[in-house]
Amino acid sequence: LAGAALLYGCASSPKQGSNEAPQATTPLAGMLGRQLLVLPTQYVSVVNPGGGSDIDPNASTLTPILDEEIADTFHKRGVKSNWTFGLEITQSACRNGGLAGDPRELGAQSIRRLKAGDTPLPEPLGTQIRNLVSLTSARYVLLPLEVRIDTRDGERRGSLRVLLIDSRTARITWVDDVDATPVRDPQVVNDVMSPYGFRILARDLATKFGDMVVAQ
Repeated sequence: LAGAALLYGCASSPKQGSNEAPQATTPLAGMLGRQLLVLPTQYVSVVNPGGGSDIDPNASTLTPILDEEIADTFHKRGVKSNWTFGLEITQSACRNGGLAGDPRELGAQSIRRLKAGDTPLPEPLGTQIRNLVSLTSARYVLLPLEVRIDTRDGERRGSLRVLLIDSRTARITWVDDVDATPVRDPQVVNDVMSPYGFRILARDLATKFGDMVVAQ
C-alpha cells in the first residue's frame, strides 16, 4: 500500500486558465526521480482476421527500433542517468558473462494478458527480472511487453502494452496499453513490418508513452 501511494501521489492537474502544459497523471509520473530499469521490448504480434493476435517470431529485428525510440524520447524530456534503458541493460548483461540472462529473451509469454494485482510473476520470469535488476540500483522495472499491429480494413493501428513491476515482490503494480494514431495511407499500411515503416509506428508509440510519464 505504501508503495502504491508513492507511485500515485506525484501528479497533479494544472489550474483552469493557466498556461502550464498538462501534467502526466499515470503512476509512471512518480518514477521520474527514482531509479528505474526499462527492459527491452519483448514481442511484436500481428492481429489475425479473427481479431486475435499472433506473435511474429521473425520480428525480433524490429524491437530494438522501439527501444531506441523510447530511450531517445525520454532523454529529450530530461530523464537522466537514474533510468537504465534497453540497450544499456543488454550491454551490462553481456559484460556480466550471461549470468543475469538475456533481457531481450525473457519468459514473458504467459503474462501477455496478466493484469495488475497480487498474483506473483511466474517462474522463471520473476528470477530473470531480479537478476537483471541486480545490475542496477533500481527496484521498479518498466517492461514494454508487446507491440500489437493491426492492418485490417486498410488501416494501420498499433498499441504497446507496458507493465510496471516491483522486482522485490515480483508483482505487476500497473499495466496499460499505449495506442498509436491510426493511419490509412496504403504505403504506411504495407510497410509497417519493414524497418522504416516500423520506425514510424515506434516513434508515435514512444511519443505517446512519453506523454504518460512527462507531458510536453
